[in-house]
This record gives sequence, structure tokens and C-alpha cells, in this order.
Amino acid sequence: MGLPLAVTLLIMLSMSSAQMMSQIMAQVKITDAPYPVANAEQLNQVVWTMHGTPTKEAIYCVSEAPVSQLRFVCTDCLEKNITDMVNVLNSAQDITRRVGFPAVTLKDIAVNTNWTGATIMCQAALNGGTVDSSPATVDVRYLRQPHVVDSNGQSPVLIGNQGYRFFVECVRGADGLCQQSGRRKTLKCDVQSNPPATQYRWLKNGSPSGTGAEITIGTEMIGQSIQCQANNGLHDESNMPLSQAVQIDPYSSAKLLKDNFQKLQSTSPFLASNRIEMNQQVNMGCEVEGNPRPIVYWRMRKPNGDVVDAACPQGLEGQYQELPPEGGRSANIVRLTALCSLRISNYSYSGQYWCAACSQVSQGEPECSPSLETPGTSSLNVQVIGAPSNSDAPPSIEQRGNDATVLVHYCAEPMPRPPREIVFSIDQNDLQVGQSWENFRFDSAVTNNTVPNCYIARLSISPVREEDQYRRIALKLQNQFGSKQIPVSMDALLGGDSAMVGRMPTFWMYILIGVAALLFVICIIAVCVRRRVKDHPDYNEPKTKANLNIHQENDYFEPPPNAPRLFAQHPPEKKRTTVAAFHEGVNYAELELKRGFAAQPSSTVSISSVNSRPHRGTASVQSVV
Repeated sequence: MGLPLAVTLLIMLSMSSAQMMSQIMAQVKITDAPYPVANAEQLNQVVWTMHGTPTKEAIYCVSEAPVSQLRFVCTDCLEKNITDMVNVLNSAQDITRRVGFPAVTLKDIAVNTNWTGATIMCQAALNGGTVDSSPATVDVRYLRQPHVVDSNGQSPVLIGNQGYRFFVECVRGADGLCQQSGRRKTLKCDVQSNPPATQYRWLKNGSPSGTGAEITIGTEMIGQSIQCQANNGLHDESNMPLSQAVQIDPYSSAKLLKDNFQKLQSTSPFLASNRIEMNQQVNMGCEVEGNPRPIVYWRMRKPNGDVVDAACPQGLEGQYQELPPEGGRSANIVRLTALCSLRISNYSYSGQYWCAACSQVSQGEPECSPSLETPGTSSLNVQVIGAPSNSDAPPSIEQRGNDATVLVHYCAEPMPRPPREIVFSIDQNDLQVGQSWENFRFDSAVTNNTVPNCYIARLSISPVREEDQYRRIALKLQNQFGSKQIPVSMDALLGGDSAMVGRMPTFWMYILIGVAALLFVICIIAVCVRRRVKDHPDYNEPKTKANLNIHQENDYFEPPPNAPRLFAQHPPEKKRTTVAAFHEGVNYAELELKRGFAAQPSSTVSISSVNSRPHRGTASVQSVV
């Protein structure tokens, strides 16, 4: 017999209690030294310091026997998207044999600054469950190399083979020297660190020159080199991280001296009212000066108000001609002529043009005069004229149920004027604005507000028919400079045959269904006839025999006069005509003869006449009773 129920429950309860006690007694800790659990101190914060890579701090996960699968785990790395930390935690080394109790360690690991704030703990497996240590927060401490930036946070300009440069404004007096009245410049020592940096030092040509996170300089620093140092307590004061060296140069803001805009508009190829015919060349030029070497941006305001770069090389990629120093101009001031060559190839070149002289004094936006968004007192206005042409936008279609509107984009200056200068041609039927032909109507020609000198012609189709995709449609345009035809592919716009199925009128659908039903009935009849012929194979026997005898009896021009007697000499079941059958009529006659013999065995048949030409003969058959 089994044990009493009470005893069994007592045993199970005692085993469960033993497991719980073992889990309670088992302890797991995160510590900074490989001590037994009883002597180890649980860390509430894990500090890793980045003095380069890897970090020097080590942490340990310790437990008391008997546990297994001792490891570090991250509880919030997934939600914080810190995947690289998970891989590092899984690389912990087992040092159980060396220390004599369960222990793993993380040492000489490469840490990342974004680990700060993550939560980790130590975990062990015990009796099918897990035992966790108290959580610890990660704090990564670091200080990256500082950088010298301006008050806007922009880095200095890097000039090839010369290094980093910052510029202070230089207002030159009569003696050509920079005056102290120029604007001063504020520089900052920018550094990324945790905890934040609290100690700063500035160096002039390698010697201490001030403290604090910012420093203000003027013309007195021209030609000098400046650096900064920062510390957040992670470094010795004598070994604070040092920034790159930045050279201070005089700054004379770039300015526009003169341009050739007025001269261009008063000479060929420009016509009155700033008009210029298509396919002409326009060469714009601007003379600028400044230090550092100025750069020029060519800008254009479209007729709709949008401001964009002109269609010529910009900034550092521009075309320049440097001018030699002359007169009292300082050798530090760079003067040059910037060039912009435009080939007026289409109407998109219409607009207002100007040049902006700019100084790149930091890696941020350049300082320009005049502005990149607004022209100065001088600009070049261009109004392109010419024959009608295609727009950049291809013809398109707007559909509403079974109706559609075709949109054809075109450009012209002057604008083609209705009614005769703009016409839609549908299968050589010309429609002026407001006119209709069949299901087509030329609605209107309106201005395209987004593209200068361009327009949109609207052709309505109501309703859309299947045959419309095969129409030959073109927009005919004309002005005083020439003419243009823009073909419209209706097959492409309507989507071809597959798209027309949805637009097909209902009566055409009924016709297709009727034709399909008729073909189905014809197929059924053909199958039935074929089965009936198989049920009466002897119907084809006379025709087959006649075809077999066609070559043997080609010499008969007419039947023998004793044809009835010949038929009478044979028994009814063996009777056959001796006349070669060369036509379906003769074969049919033989079928009728056979049927007659079967119905009247004693009947006599005579053939009254047969045409003497074998292939075109006709026969008349008489039955004699």
C-alpha cells in the first residue's frame, strides 16, 4: 500500500521548503573584488572610466555553491537599444577554479559612452529557477579631446597645407594696419565629458593665456596660435587633454566691387524690356575682394518668387580670375573676378540674377554681401523669348469615372493666342478653345503658376470610348518665332487595351457575350454531328470507294449505254456505280443509290447523263421500278 496522504503531503512540503531555503540562503552579488559572498559588498553603481580603450576597472559576479550558469545580464538594454553592451556582458570570464567559489569577471573591456544609465545585475541558475542580485546602474566616465569653436559652435576653417584658421575683423587705417576698432571674436572650448568639465585653460603659442570656458580675442591675436585644455577630474592637472592649434588671421569681409549687369542689358543679344531670344550666350561677371579669399555664389529669383542657385558653378567650384595687388591695397586682401556663363536653352532661364561675395570664416554658413536670398542694388533681369516648346512635364490625364481630361504642358514667349495659334488636332479635326468634336472638347489653356512662361492645355473626353486610345491627337502651337506640335499618345495615357476594358460601353460587353455563346453552341452542334457520323459508318463507304477509284476510272467520259444491265448483274448487297465520282454531288448520288437498293432490292437504276469532264461532272439519277 502507498504511504498515507498526510505523510506524502508532509514529504512534498518539506522538499519544497528545502528548495526555498536553499534559494533564500544562496546569495549572488556584483562586486569590485573577488571575495566570497559573505565578505563581498554589493555595488549599487558600476563605474567604468574611459582613458582610451579598454577601461581598467574590473567587476565580478560572485555566488556561493551550489549554483550554475553564473552571468551578467542587462535588464533595460533592449528598450534603450544598447545592443553592444549585451555582447560584452556575455563575454564574462569564469574564474571559479582560481578563486575557489562560483565567480565570473568583466575586465579590460571596451566601453561605450551611451551605456551610462543602463541597469545590470548578476544572475545564477538554481534548482530549475534563477537567483538575481540587486541591480546596479552603469556610469561611464570620460572626457574627449576639446575643440576650439566660435560663439555659434562652428569649427574653424581647415585650409589645405595650412591647418585650422579663425579670423578676426580687420579695419585698416591709412597706414594699412588693422585698427583696434574692429569687432572682437568670442571663442569657446568645446568638450564632451561625463561628468561635465569644470576646469579650463587657454594657451597662446603654447603658453598659458587665460582660464574659463570662453575667451574674447581681437586684432592683437592676429598671427598667433591658440589652444585650450579641459578637465573633469579624470586627469591630472599637469596632463589635461589639449585641443588642436588654431591660427588667427585678419578678416576683411568679402564685398562686391562691381559687375557687368547694366552693360549686358544695353547690348546684344538683349532686346528691349530685358528680352533675349533662346539659344543665346550670356556671360556675367562680378569683381569681389576680401580676406580670407572670397567665394561667389550666383543666385536667381524665378518669376514665381522662388530663389535658387543659377545654372553655373558655385562657391569653391566657381570660375575665378585673380587680380594682382595694386595701389594702396593690402597684400592680404584678395581681389578676383568671378564668371558665370549661361546658355539660354529654354524658358527656365527667365528670372532675376545677382552675385553674392562671401567669406568662409568657419565651417558654418558663409557671411555674404549682398544676401543669398535678396539681391543688392544691381541685378540682371532675363526674359526669354522664342518659339513654343515642350515643357519638362509630359502630358498627363485626370480621370473621373468614365470621363477624362488630358493635360498638355507647353512653354512659349510670347504666349500663343487663341483661337488660331493654339489648336487641338483629333484625327485631323482641329478644335479651337471652346469647340467640340464627337466626345472631345478643348476646354481651356491656362498659365502654369509654378514654371515661368509655361502653360497647360486641357482637352476633355466625355465619355471615354474604346476607340479613343487609337486617336491621333496633337497640340498645335504657334507664335511669331515659330510653331510646334506636341503629340499625345492616348494609348499610353489610357493604359492600353487592358485599361480600356473598364471603360468599354455596356452594349459592347453584350455583343462579346453573345458571340461567345454562339461559338459555344456551334461547338456543341459539331460534337453531336461527329457522334452521329460515327454511329453510321456505312454512309461514308460510297464516298470512300469513289475516292479510291478516282484514278482507275479517269478515262470514262460517259457511262456505258448498258449501265442498268450492269447494275442488274450484281446482287443488291454488292452493287456499286462504275462511274468515277469527281464531285460532292456524285458522291451524294451514290449515297442515295445505296439507300434505294437497301429499301428496294428489286429496283433497277439507270444514270441518264454524266458530264464528259470528269472533275466538273454532274449526274442525274433515275430510279426504274
